[in-house]
Amino acid sequence: MNAKQRDVVFQRWRGEIGRESRDLASLEQTRRRAMIDSDVREDSTLQSMIRAEVQLRRSELEEKSRSAASSKNTRKSTGDQRSSVPEPILAPPPEEVRESWNRLAQALSVSLERGEEAECRAVLKKLRALREQAPGVIPDDTIKEYERRLEKLQVHIRQVTDEIATLRKKAVSASRDGNEPELAQSMRRLTAIHVTHPSLLDEPEVEAVRGDIARAGEERRQHQLTTKKLLDRERTITAEIRTLAAAVRDFHQVACTDSEKGEAFRKAESTYLRTMRRVSSYDTEWFTGVVLELADLLAEWTVPPLGAEGQINRFLDSISAGLDQIRTQMREIEHDQEGTGSGRLPGKDG
Repeated sequence: MNAKQRDVVFQRWRGEIGRESRDLASLEQTRRRAMIDSDVREDSTLQSMIRAEVQLRRSELEEKSRSAASSKNTRKSTGDQRSSVPEPILAPPPEEVRESWNRLAQALSVSLERGEEAECRAVLKKLRALREQAPGVIPDDTIKEYERRLEKLQVHIRQVTDEIATLRKKAVSASRDGNEPELAQSMRRLTAIHVTHPSLLDEPEVEAVRGDIARAGEERRQHQLTTKKLLDRERTITAEIRTLAAAVRDFHQVACTDSEKGEAFRKAESTYLRTMRRVSSYDTEWFTGVVLELADLLAEWTVPPLGAEGQINRFLDSISAGLDQIRTQMREIEHDQEGTGSGRLPGKDG
């Protein structure tokens, strides 16, 4: 039986002990039923936990019985007008004190091992009350040792709680960054804490961490998709402008070297004329459309990555610069053609 299954069975019997045990007789009946349970018989650790819980309940019932008896004696003494001397409240015998102490001490040890801070404080309070009822029977050093162990547990719980918060942040960050090794390491540690300290990190909280990790991973996938869209669009536009610039350069070079306007000239000229029509389509309206398209891509990020907006602005500047350079060279070609007396290029509007 693993720790989680053991805890489920223990909590079931713990509830039974608290509900059904109204006195020592009913407590004993509940104890017997627990010990013949098939799950309990097969697990010695679970048996010890249930015995400690039974002993804790027995101490509570005995203390309640002593308080009731003390109250009854007090009322009887007050109502007896024939006696002016109140009956003294006798301390329990040392053997009974030691027996109750041992039962409570065992229950406290189990709670310390299980990291149950609230339960430890409750049992320790009972131990202090028992020591006050019978001073001298239980050494002071013993109670101080239990107090020291409880303080140590409280420090440990604070450390584990802080570690849970840190690991949760690391796991979510690793999922968002795609850091699989760190994500796996953080989750292994969180799972170990869940098994050893279920009261500090229960199943619903573990599921909440998994949900945060899944959402962070989805954000990363969306980020990657948007980044790919942006880069693909930038590459496409950049490639188009480079192609146009190359066609203009080629024609300019041929026009300057081929004075007889042979086959090479006519071929380059044909390409150049198509390029002119293409460049003319890259007007203000087209540029505005590109700006809006890239702005829409930027808006797909809930929180745009640092520098994304600057990257887009630089890309838009490079488009403008590239088109300006192409248009400048086209004007130079037209000027050169006019200077050689060939006039305007065929197909160019007047």
